[in-house]
Amino acid sequence: MAQVTLHTGPGVFAVLANVCRSPQEALKQFVENAADAIELAKIEDGQIIVQLQYADGLTANPLKQIAVIDNGVGITRDKMRQVLNSIGDSDKINVALRGEQGIGLLAFPLIAQELHMASTDKEGKPSSCLVLKRSGLKTGRAEIVEHCKAHERTKRGTVAYLEGILPEIASQLTKARIKDYLGQQFANDLRANMYTMYISDGQDMEEIHSQRYRGVKVISTNLSLGKGANALIELYVLPWEMPDANIGLYGRGGTRICLLTDLADFKSLPWTDMRLEGYVRYDKLKRTADKTAVVQDEVYNTFVAELRKLEPKIQKLILDVSTETLERRFSIIMNRAGRLIDKFLRYREKGILEELPLLAAQADRGGQTVQGTAKSGDALKPNPSAGIKPERPSFRSASRAPFIRLTAAPKDKSYYRSWYDPKQQVICINREHQEFLLSQREDRRCLRYLFTIWAKESLLQEYGPMAEKVADEMVGVLAEAEPLLW
Repeated sequence: MAQVTLHTGPGVFAVLANVCRSPQEALKQFVENAADAIELAKIEDGQIIVQLQYADGLTANPLKQIAVIDNGVGITRDKMRQVLNSIGDSDKINVALRGEQGIGLLAFPLIAQELHMASTDKEGKPSSCLVLKRSGLKTGRAEIVEHCKAHERTKRGTVAYLEGILPEIASQLTKARIKDYLGQQFANDLRANMYTMYISDGQDMEEIHSQRYRGVKVISTNLSLGKGANALIELYVLPWEMPDANIGLYGRGGTRICLLTDLADFKSLPWTDMRLEGYVRYDKLKRTADKTAVVQDEVYNTFVAELRKLEPKIQKLILDVSTETLERRFSIIMNRAGRLIDKFLRYREKGILEELPLLAAQADRGGQTVQGTAKSGDALKPNPSAGIKPERPSFRSASRAPFIRLTAAPKDKSYYRSWYDPKQQVICINREHQEFLLSQREDRRCLRYLFTIWAKESLLQEYGPMAEKVADEMVGVLAEAEPLLW
């Protein structure tokens, strides 16, 4: 066993927290190492396996270990020592904070307590094991075990064992989440059949296929960069923001370099817009030894300048697609709101709203007697003690969906949720109000919001300045409509 001193420094955990924004992104560092090892081996049957191990082997139990296995070039004992002497270099840490990650093995403490990396560069040759522990990272302690009994292997390649998964992030590293994430992150490699990728939970092994890009394809073109050089760009606009949306950057042969937004030159809109995903490939880009950094030479500067010219066009495309998608969706929800209002008014006029909660509750409980109901055969009757319906003046005119309109608010009404336009006899809903923006993310919530606005404006027309009475009636209307809003 050989002890190795790292130069990590006391702020290493703060650095790591700024570099990897999620456990999946930290895990990706080890999968990228595996992909690089296969590329260097120049083999046609490259394979990467992600194995999840649970306590007592049961997937219902806590996640205990993740292993990333490859059949790439492998690492010798001397190479392990060289790697350990460079991963904590202070210059690299400074680069990482600027967004070009290059942290490699140092991603492990964001996932697990320990990293054991067993590797050999020749078939049949016993492996050596590199050991890093979270507890020793601040003091710079590491080990290289020449014959590790726990992780010995003789097949060429590497296994990175992430042991002691942190309980607070285990729920984010489910088989389904990892499969979807890696399928998207390594989509181009998988499409090009550079290697196959699998994920196992101890019971089933599933192949990870390239995830198709979502949304509407807005750009798919070769961008001329002079002297016969071209960059291939394919971008998709999503209907709304998705936290995992990103743009991959690829170099020669489709080799993944990093995310475009990992580079400081692209940490701005539209590239950071979470409605945009896709990839950019430019064969003349050169990677640094840090893998996720690009040599910033004349080729790179030309590449940046040409992409910058596309920014206004991309921003407009994002806006156009998002607006069109939202308009279609709002049209559907507005129609649903209209049907809901019509149904509410019909049921209210017939006096059957009071029975709906009882019927709904009865159905939910499989026909059992519930509070407020009496069971006699198939008949349901309201409990007399449930209360007496208060008297309420009827509406003079019932608003319907055609009289509701989504619109941007004028300056004098920018803080209004809604207002009534007497000239057009329409209820205007401020589509830029914070509450509407929150509600529109989910159809059911948006439907509730639209119904609430309709009820408020209808009651205001009925009662005028009697704000206290309006507030009281508002509670009653929403309480009555609750069964229809489920």
